[in-house]
Amino acid sequence: MTQREKDINNIINSIKTQDTWENERKIYIKQLYDKYNKELEDYSVIENFDNIKLGGYIRYINSDDKLKWGGILLKKYKKYDYNYMILANSNMQRINVSYNHNTCFYKTHRTAADNRRQFFMSYLDKIE
Repeated sequence: MTQREKDINNIINSIKTQDTWENERKIYIKQLYDKYNKELEDYSVIENFDNIKLGGYIRYINSDDKLKWGGILLKKYKKYDYNYMILANSNMQRINVSYNHNTCFYKTHRTAADNRRQFFMSYLDKIE
């Protein structure tokens, strides 16, 4: 067997099955939730880019495994087979974030009415 054939075999053997990749991703996501427990509270990992809605809150882990606070989702778009999000942070600075190159988390927007409703419902639970 030539060196070239050995190199090709090594590349082929290094390719993961879909099940292996999914299991490793689940473990990685769990490690992120454990590491950033408070910061990612009420956030869920984005599995499908098309299902997130404008106005929600985005936090993401960059390629250096650092948590970035992101911001409010203003726009989402596709360019060259990649998904991008435009976020606005608390200073209203616009940030362009690649969904494909980061691990992204989403929390739906909560209005003041939502907060009052939750408070009222928790009060009703105490009465019963």
